[in-house]
Amino acid sequence: MSIPRSGTPIIKHFALRLILYYNDYIPWNYARFLDYCTDRLFLRRVGGRYRFIHKLLQDHFSQM
Repeated sequence: MSIPRSGTPIIKHFALRLILYYNDYIPWNYARFLDYCTDRLFLRRVGGRYRFIHKLLQDHFSQM
């Protein structure tokens, strides 16, 4: 049985999320986490993207 090429990116995306979740790098429900950060004023939603509100916070995470 062969997997169509159109399904390969989906499988890769899911496998990456699974690995990152099990290694405690990301939360499982990423959208809920981003909404939580937006409610706490760490992030601002701009269109379909998120931006840090505080430059100091952005610098802290970029150096980790």
